[in-house]
Amino acid sequence: MTAVLAMLYLVLFSALALGFYAATTTSSQMSYNDQQIGKAYMSAESGMDFMRYELARVSIPANTPSNQVISKLYQSLQTQLNGTRNLNGQNVALSNNIIGVPNLSNGIIKLDGNNNSRFRATITNWAGDIVVKIDGYYGSAAICRAFTMDYTLKPKQTSIFSYAVASRGQVVASKGTITSVAGVDPGVAQIMSAKVTPGAVTESGAVIGGDISYVDGGGVSVTGGSVGGSSIVSNIMANHVHEVDTPEFPTIDTTVYRQYATNTYNSHVSTQANIYVPPNTNPQFNGNNTVQGIVYIATPNTVTFNGSFNLQGFIVVDNSTANAATLNFSGNLAMASLPNQPKFDPLRSISGVAVMAPTANMYMTGSSSSLRGNVLVKTFDFAGAGDMQIDQGSIITLGTGNNTANFHSTKTVRFSATGENNQPNVGVTYSGSFLPKPASYQEVMP
Repeated sequence: MTAVLAMLYLVLFSALALGFYAATTTSSQMSYNDQQIGKAYMSAESGMDFMRYELARVSIPANTPSNQVISKLYQSLQTQLNGTRNLNGQNVALSNNIIGVPNLSNGIIKLDGNNNSRFRATITNWAGDIVVKIDGYYGSAAICRAFTMDYTLKPKQTSIFSYAVASRGQVVASKGTITSVAGVDPGVAQIMSAKVTPGAVTESGAVIGGDISYVDGGGVSVTGGSVGGSSIVSNIMANHVHEVDTPEFPTIDTTVYRQYATNTYNSHVSTQANIYVPPNTNPQFNGNNTVQGIVYIATPNTVTFNGSFNLQGFIVVDNSTANAATLNFSGNLAMASLPNQPKFDPLRSISGVAVMAPTANMYMTGSSSSLRGNVLVKTFDFAGAGDMQIDQGSIITLGTGNNTANFHSTKTVRFSATGENNQPNVGVTYSGSFLPKPASYQEVMP
């Protein structure tokens, strides 16, 4: 009986041992599989983070038709990613309106040195927006998990209107003062140049109330005057000169304003409203002339403002052709609000514009000037015999050459505020990038 009982216990313990061994082995394998699956999840999520970063950096030109967005996105991603270590010799691919990052067949972006964690992204067009799918992999068994998320095209935010003077080209300040109105911090009068060559901003004797900014490749030359309240060159260069990212300059279409200019310019009338100046008219507005509403100037034209010119509205120059215009302000310019009359009601929704003339050269040589809103021109030259004041606006020059913003008068340009909170709302667009729609994030079949 003792021998029988011993054998029974031996068989029982052997069976239990085998059961425990099988359970432990299964548990270990399941844990390993879960670990592999979790790392595949992490690969996919890392891929989505990577694409979210890259899609926020792309630049889709303003007014791109929806059926061309995917090709513009492809070009932008090529510029950003091809030749980088992320792709490791692979390239972004486009086939049948689908973008592959790195390519559509077997391209992979590695996440570790052993090539265990990796992912691939595909981007599909969806009526101007896009759907991004990430396939995340881990291990030699190619365990895969996949996620998708929708992205929408949004205009980029710009910082140019946070500067009092912002230029694509060179800014020169050799005389006079660029500052704020009384009671406002002079630091509001900041200057920025996006020119990518040395001497992008040259300050040789002016007084600049705010700081100076430049972009990578550009540079600042300070040999006199003062910047940010300091006249010590070493202190200016160390504390009042800053390198910044290249800001987004607007794409401007002034033709949308043509509909508001319903009356043709008449040189024999001293007070006019909502006027259109035909090409090659080369008009002169003389002392005590008044224009109410919009002055819409076709190109080419040279327009001269003599004496005391009253502007109860704003000035726009047609930029539908390559021919430039010239705006000469040789007298006093006083800008006021639109008159309280029904015929000006269509213009009341337009804000932030004093002068919108992206192909025009603007010269200020008069005794005094007062503007409300932003000045957007090709070049700006201030040599006035009197002070100039800009309320709630910035001077933006879109030319890329030298002296695109030139301050060489002994007088003062004053700003009550920049155009940051009073940006033009009509005829101005910006390039776009893609921002995610978090609610659309979901797991899908690989």
